Amino acid sequence: MNRLIKLAGLVVLSIAVSGCIFGANNIARTESFNYPDIKDDFCGVDMDFRYCKCAFHGEYCDDIGMSKREADNYVQEAYDKWIADKLADFSAACTQGGGFFDKDECSYCESGFVAQGQECVEASEVDQTEPKQEDGLLGADCKVKPDVYDQTWKKYSDIDAVIPYEDRSWEAKQVYDLEEKRIALMVEGFNLETEQEADKQTRALLAEYRQALVQNIKTNLLKSFWRLAWITYSTIDSGKGLGKTYSGLLEEGIEDIGAIAKGITVIQGLVPSDSALTIDTETVSGKVKSVSVNTALEAFGSLGDPVSTATALVQNSITVNYPSADLTDEEIAILKSQHISKGAIDAALVEGDAVMAARTVRMAEIETEIASLSGQIAEAEQKEKDRTKFEIEYGCLNTK
Repeated sequence: MNRLIKLAGLVVLSIAVSGCIFGANNIARTESFNYPDIKDDFCGVDMDFRYCKCAFHGEYCDDIGMSKREADNYVQEAYDKWIADKLADFSAACTQGGGFFDKDECSYCESGFVAQGQECVEASEVDQTEPKQEDGLLGADCKVKPDVYDQTWKKYSDIDAVIPYEDRSWEAKQVYDLEEKRIALMVEGFNLETEQEADKQTRALLAEYRQALVQNIKTNLLKSFWRLAWITYSTIDSGKGLGKTYSGLLEEGIEDIGAIAKGITVIQGLVPSDSALTIDTETVSGKVKSVSVNTALEAFGSLGDPVSTATALVQNSITVNYPSADLTDEEIAILKSQHISKGAIDAALVEGDAVMAARTVRMAEIETEIASLSGQIAEAEQKEKDRTKFEIEYGCLNTK
C-alpha cells in the first residue's frame, strides 16, 4: 500500500513539473495541413490530364508517349513535389502568422505566449533586445549575411508573401505586372506552336485526300475529307488560321453534292464547343495577381507539350463516328474538278504557307519580347531585394 501511495505521489509530481499533460502546453489552437487530392485537385489543374488518365486508366498513353507504369511514376513524383511546395507555403504562412510548424501542423500560442522553436513560452521570458535571426540571416551588427540572403531573400519579400496583390510593395507589384505580361506571351507562343504543328499534320492529311481523289479511291477520300472537315470546324470558331485555311474546301462547290453537304452539317454538330487549340491566356496569366507567380507558372507547365496537344487533336479525328455517304462517279468528278482542276487544294496550301510564315514571324517576336521582359523582371526583383534588405536590417536595428 505504501509503495502505491509513493508511486502515485511521483506521478502527480511528474505532472506538476512537466506541465505537458492535461493541455498545459499554452497552445491556443492547432491547424493541420489539408492534403489536396491527387485526382481532384492536382490532375487537370496543375498536371496535364492526359498523364493522369494514362497513369490511372491506361488512356491517352500514346499521346504522351509513356506506358501506364511510366505515367504513374511521373504523376506520383510530380504530385509529391507539388505537395512539398504546398507544405512549404503552409509552413511559411504559419511562421509569418506567429505560429510554429511541426510535420504538417501549425500551432498558435495563447495570449501572452509566443512561439519559440516548437513550443509556446511566456512573452516576458523572451529577450526582446535580441534581434530575431531566422536561419542565421542576420549578423550581430544587424547586417544580412550575403550568402544566406541571396538564397532566401524572396521568402522575406512581398514577392513570395501570401498577401493580396494590392498589399504588396510597389517594387513587388512591378514584378507581378511584368510576370503577367511574360506568362501571357508564353501562352500565346504555346498556342501558336500548337497550331503550327496541327497545320503540319493537317497538310499530310490533305495530301492523302488529294492522292485518294486522283486515284478514285472512294473510301480513302471520304475518310480523309471527313477528318479534314472535323479538324477545320474544331478550330475555326476559335478564330485560328488553321480552321480558316481549309474552310474553302468545305464550302465551294460542295452544295452540289447532297451526301457531302449533309455530312458536313452532321460533323458541325459533332465538334466540341471549345477548340482543343485554344488556351485562354487570361486563365493562366490571370493567376499571377489573383494567386501567385509560381501558381501561374505551374498552370502554364500543366498545359503540356504543343506537339502532343496538336497530335491529340488530329488523332481524335480518327475516332469520330462519321456519317456514311455513297458517292457516285459524277459526284467524285465534281470534287476532283473543284479541288484539283480548279486548284482549290493548291490555293489552300498557298494560303496556309502565308499563315504558317506569319506564325513563324510572330513566334520569333514573342521570344524577343519574353527575353526583354525577363531582363526587366530581373531588374524589378533586384529593387525588391534591396527594399527587403533595408527593411530587415532597419527592423533589426530598431529592436536594439
